[in-house]
Amino acid sequence: MLMNKDSTIKSKIFKRLKDSPENSVFFLSDFSELGSIETIRKVLFQARLQGLITNLCHGIYLKPLVSRFGEVPPPLETIAEAIAERDHVEIMPTGSTAANILGLSTQVPMIVSYLTTGSSRKIPIKNRIIIFKHAAPRNFAYKGKTIPLIVQALKELGKANIDESTLSTLSAYIDKAKDCDTFATDILLAPQWIQAIVKPMIKSY
Repeated sequence: MLMNKDSTIKSKIFKRLKDSPENSVFFLSDFSELGSIETIRKVLFQARLQGLITNLCHGIYLKPLVSRFGEVPPPLETIAEAIAERDHVEIMPTGSTAANILGLSTQVPMIVSYLTTGSSRKIPIKNRIIIFKHAAPRNFAYKGKTIPLIVQALKELGKANIDESTLSTLSAYIDKAKDCDTFATDILLAPQWIQAIVKPMIKSY
């Protein structure tokens, strides 16, 4: 009877894995309603042996995207967002990660960093790292995503290092943003020196 139960759990997990799109992230807790953690861990190990998933780090699995050149690593942002969703916390890109998203940096980051309402920690993902830094709730008072992203990027760059190229890149990003209805209120939460830089770019909203 137990073997039949375990076989049913395996078939359900395997079906979910096969039906999921490539680059889907999975956690042990995603399957907790099906059986014990130990049974789920064993099934996921079998899925790894069959090449259905890879193990990113302890307790985090990925259905890889495979091209004709081999496995394509998922964006660290995708993994960070999946972890935040699992933990029911908010996250916000900070530092060089925010600058990279805005296009102010063209380097492919090996380390991404986020402010979080959860606990501070570092999560190694093979040869890359996700850093979560606990931050006060006021950092998450913004209604949209564009302005806080800009605030974090400009804090990283520093006032003295902002040039015409930076301003042009920010302006182009703002023009394409889909949360323009939040700009007027969100910019008021930014430091004064950042308000002075960004307000002229959003005056038409």
